[in-house]
Amino acid sequence: MASWGYVVLLFAGLWVLQVVFTQRQSRHYYQELREMQRQPNGYLGVGVNKRRFGVGAVIILVTDVQGKVTKCRRMTGISVFSRFGPYEEPIGKELDYLYEQATQQAKHPVQTALRMAIDQIRAAQSKQQHKEEQTG
Repeated sequence: MASWGYVVLLFAGLWVLQVVFTQRQSRHYYQELREMQRQPNGYLGVGVNKRRFGVGAVIILVTDVQGKVTKCRRMTGISVFSRFGPYEEPIGKELDYLYEQATQQAKHPVQTALRMAIDQIRAAQSKQQHKEEQTG
């Protein structure tokens, strides 16, 4: 009977560790997001491809006003130990080109997240254009 107590204690300890590491990863995510938001002009988009099992991906994409990528960070992995790293491939490219490229590799988690980030940026651009049309 005492062995069941150890098993329950072990699972409780592992659960607490998961909560702690998830909290650390969440803090890291928001820190990266705040860092990427510091660009004075342009747009920011975040794409997430979260899978229950397998590799997931998060992309933070920043463009200038014309829609050319100026910064990009990527986090891929299957655990709470994943961290953001630089993703140089999209930098300097136009959103339309990146979207077309990402659509060709639609099943890859990074490409799916990239498309989602581009969709967010396009929505923000459209909203800004609509706002400008109404004011002048």
